Amino acid sequence: MRLSSLIVASLLACSANSWAARNFTPQAGTWIVSSELDGKPGRGLAIDVQGNTFFMQVFGYEKNGDATFYTATGQLDGNSVTAPLVRYTGGRSFGSAARDAVEDSSPGDVTVSFSNGLKGTVQFPGEAPAAIERFAIKEFTPSISNPLAQLGQRVLRLMILDKNLQFKQYRSATLQRNSKDQLELAEYVDGNVPSYISPCSVDAEKAQILCNSATSGSNIKSLRFQISGGQIAGHATMKEAPGQVLPLIGQSDSAMNFANQQLQQQNYWSIALPGSTVTGIPTRHTHQLMPINGTWIVQDELTGKPGRGLALDVQNSTMVLQVFNYGANSQPTFHMGSGTYGSTGPDTQASRAEFALNQYAGGRSLGGAAQSAHQIAEAGPVRIDLAVNREQPTPHFSQRGTVTFPGEAPKTIVRMRLDDPASLADKLFGEWYSLPMQTHLVFNKEKDGAVLSSDGAISCEQKYLDNPDRITCTKTASETVAGTATFDLPLLNQGSTWIQIRDRFGNLQGLGNID
Repeated sequence: MRLSSLIVASLLACSANSWAARNFTPQAGTWIVSSELDGKPGRGLAIDVQGNTFFMQVFGYEKNGDATFYTATGQLDGNSVTAPLVRYTGGRSFGSAARDAVEDSSPGDVTVSFSNGLKGTVQFPGEAPAAIERFAIKEFTPSISNPLAQLGQRVLRLMILDKNLQFKQYRSATLQRNSKDQLELAEYVDGNVPSYISPCSVDAEKAQILCNSATSGSNIKSLRFQISGGQIAGHATMKEAPGQVLPLIGQSDSAMNFANQQLQQQNYWSIALPGSTVTGIPTRHTHQLMPINGTWIVQDELTGKPGRGLALDVQNSTMVLQVFNYGANSQPTFHMGSGTYGSTGPDTQASRAEFALNQYAGGRSLGGAAQSAHQIAEAGPVRIDLAVNREQPTPHFSQRGTVTFPGEAPKTIVRMRLDDPASLADKLFGEWYSLPMQTHLVFNKEKDGAVLSSDGAISCEQKYLDNPDRITCTKTASETVAGTATFDLPLLNQGSTWIQIRDRFGNLQGLGNID
C-alpha cells in the first residue's frame, strides 16, 4: 500500500497539534557537551524524548565543587525546548530508608535545540550556547554486539524515504561476514534465502557502514548508514536515479552467531529460545538482552513525588550508568560508573553488568569557568540485571530489570514512560509499517472503539484487558486476502513487529540527517 507525500502529510495533520513536527527524534541516552569531552570527568546530560515530551537530567557541580543534579521537562516545539532547571533536596541516599525529595529551587531556564537525533546545542543559565552530542563508544573489537566489527549475522530493517521524507520502500537485510571474513549485506525480498548480496566496508572515522549494490540485482545502488542503539540512520542511492541521495531510517533489533556448538544472541526486544538440539547437534544459548536506553526508575519509588532516577546506556558490550540521588546530608548528588554488560551464562536467559559507582567533585558549575572534575570516592558496587519473565503481562525484558544499589536489596526498575497515551487512537494514530502484513499504512480514523487505517483496509482493537499494549489488527472484508495480526506496541519504537514511521504528532521517527 502506497500513499503520496501530500496525502500522508495531510492525514497526519488531522491528529497533530499546532506545534511544528520534527524530521527526526532525539535518541534517548547519555549526551555530552562537545567542548567538554577531554577524557576527564565533567558534566553530562541524560536526555529522553517521547512524542513531544522532553525530559532531561543534568549532572554537574555546585560552585563549591560538590556534585549535584538538576532536571528539566517541557514540550518540544519543533526541534527546541526551553524549560526551568529544577534542583531537589531530601531524597533517598544509598542504604537509607525510603523518603521522597522536594523541589528546592531553580537556577534559571535551559534551552535545548536539536539539529538531528544525535547532535544539538544547550544553553545553561549564565552560559553561551554550546554544542552537544550523543555520547558514543567507538570500538572495533569483533563481537555479535558490535556492528562495526560484526560477528555472525545482524538483522536490519531498512526503510528508504523519498526526497520529501515520505516512505518509499521497505527492505529486510542482514549484515554479516562471508567465508573470506569480508563484511557484506544480504538483502531479502521474498523468503529466507538472500536475494542479493553486496560488499561492505567500514568508515572508522564516522563509524558508518558503506555497502555497494551496483553489481547485484538489487534496485539499490549503494547504502551508507550508522547503527546507534538499535537505530539505523543514513542514506541510499537507487539505480533508477543514481545521482539522488535518499534518506534511510530503520532498526537493528537482533544479532546472532553460531560458534563452538553455541548460539550467541543479542536481542533488543525479541528472543529465540530453540530447543536443546538443532538438527541433532547439541547446542547452548547465551543472550545479551539489550535494555531500551534512557530514563529508568525504581518501581516502588514511583510515588508521584521527586525521587531517585537512573540513566541507563548500553552500547555494544558496555553499560554506562548515572544514578541521580541524594547524599546523607539530603543534598542532591550523582554517582556514575561503567562496565562490561553481557550474558550471565549459557541457557540463563539473563544478562548482567556489575561495576563500581563513583562519586566526583570539582567540575564546572552553571555559569562557572570551564574545569574538569575528579573522582573523590567509590560508593560501592551496583548490579543491573535483565531477564526473560514469561509470567509478566508484558514480557519485554527491554522495559524491565533489577538494580542492586550499594547497601540495598535488589529492586525492580522499569523504563519510564513520558508519553503514555490512554486511548487506542492516540496510541495508533500516525504512520506505520507492519512486518507481518508487509504493509505501509496510516491510522487516522476511529469507529466503534476500533482504529482504522486511512483507506479503511485495516481495523485494530484492544482485545486483551490484562495487556493494553497488545493490539489485534484485521484486514477488512473488502480485502481480497483476509488476515489478522496481533502485535505489542513498541516503546520508543522498539519492541514490536510493527515499526512506527511517524507518531500522532507527525514527528518522523529515526535520527534524521546525521551528516
